Amino acid sequence: MFRGLGQKAIPLTIGAGLVGSQFWRPSNSDPTLNVQASKYASCDESNVEEGLTTKKMYFYKAPVGNMVAKTDRNVLLTLPQSRTLGKDVAKLLHLPPGGLTVSKFKDGETSVKVDASVRGKDVFVLSSTTTNDSIIETLLTISTLRRASAKSICAIIPYYGYGRLDMKRKREPIAAADIAIMLESMGVDSVILMDIHNDSVSGFFNLNIPVDNLETGPVAAAFFNEQLEGDKQVVVVAPHEGQVNRASDFRKRFQQLAGVEVPLVFVSKTRQSPGEVVPVKELIGDVRGKTCIIVDDIVDSGNTLTSNVKLLKEKGAAKVYAYATHGLFTASGGGRGLEKHLDGLEYLLVTNTVYHEKGELGDKIKQLSVAPLLAEAVARTVAKRSISGILNVEKD
Repeated sequence: MFRGLGQKAIPLTIGAGLVGSQFWRPSNSDPTLNVQASKYASCDESNVEEGLTTKKMYFYKAPVGNMVAKTDRNVLLTLPQSRTLGKDVAKLLHLPPGGLTVSKFKDGETSVKVDASVRGKDVFVLSSTTTNDSIIETLLTISTLRRASAKSICAIIPYYGYGRLDMKRKREPIAAADIAIMLESMGVDSVILMDIHNDSVSGFFNLNIPVDNLETGPVAAAFFNEQLEGDKQVVVVAPHEGQVNRASDFRKRFQQLAGVEVPLVFVSKTRQSPGEVVPVKELIGDVRGKTCIIVDDIVDSGNTLTSNVKLLKEKGAAKVYAYATHGLFTASGGGRGLEKHLDGLEYLLVTNTVYHEKGELGDKIKQLSVAPLLAEAVARTVAKRSISGILNVEKD
C-alpha cells in the first residue's frame, strides 16, 4: 500500500559526518595520513566521546604527497548503531556532523533519508550490524545512495553481524554469506571490516568488491604495553585452539613493542568420553607467577572467559587480563551482569565496535576506541594508499 499522511516518521537519531571540509592534517603541517599521530590519539578523553586510546603513536606514517585540496566529494554517514564512534571518526577527519536521518514509521518499518546531495560523491557508510534493525538500516542506506547517484559506496562495518554463521550446519543458512549477498545487491562497491570472526567471510563477496579487514590486536597490544610497562612476566593466552593465530599475532606485536620475549600458551578442550557434553579444559603451557593476557575476538555470554580466568588462577597466574575486539554482552544484565563473575580478572578490554550506553559496562570492562584506526583507513582510501600498512609497528 502507499504510505499516506498517517504514516508519520518518528525520528530516532541523526548520524555523524557529511560533505565538505578538508581531511585533517597534523598541526605541524606534515602531510601524513596518520590520524593516530595527532593530538586526538592521546589519552585525553575529551578528544573522543567513547573509549580509551593509546598515549602515543606506534604505527607507520604514510606520506601523502600532494593530497587533493578539495574533498567535498567525500561523504561520511553514520547509522544509529555506531553513532558515537561515527562522531569521533568525523571529528578526527574534521567533518561536520549531520547528513542522515533514520526514522521508524508507526508500523515499525524503517525510514532512511539522506539530507544532502550525494550525486557523484564517494560515500562511506559506517554501521555495525549487531541487530536485524541495523542490518536493514545499512541495506536501505546503501540502496538510497545508489539510487541517488553516488559515485561509490564503501560500507564500514566494525562488527559484522551473523559473522559466526560462516559454514553449513545441517539445514541452516550460511548467514555470513547471505549478508554479503544482500550488501552486493544493494550496490556496495567496497567493504571495510574489523576483526572478522573467520577470514572466510571476505571470500563471500564477489571479486569486484574489495574487502579490507582491519586488525585491532596491534592497537590493543600497544595499550597493554603501556599499561604493563616494566612487567617481564607477561604471557599471552589463546582461549581455545581456534584463537591461537589471533593470540600469536597479538604476541608478536607486544614483543616488538616491549622488547622482551613473551610466551604463548593456549587452552585445549578435550572430552573424557564419547557423548560427554561438558569438555574438559587443559592448559598447554606454564602460567605460574605470570601476568596473563587472554586474547579473543568476541565476548558474548562470557562463559568461555570466566571459565578460562578460573583455570588460569588455579594454575597459579599472578594476574589475569583479557582482550576481545567485540563486546556483545548478551547475557542477563549485560556487561554489569558479566562483571559479577569476573572476580579473578583485573579487567576486560574491548573496543567500541559495539555501542553500549555509558555506565552499562561496569568498572571491570574498559573500552578502547577504534576511531583513529577507522579514520586512518578512510583517509588512506581517499588517497588510494595501502590500508594494510597502517599497522606496521614503530616503537617510537
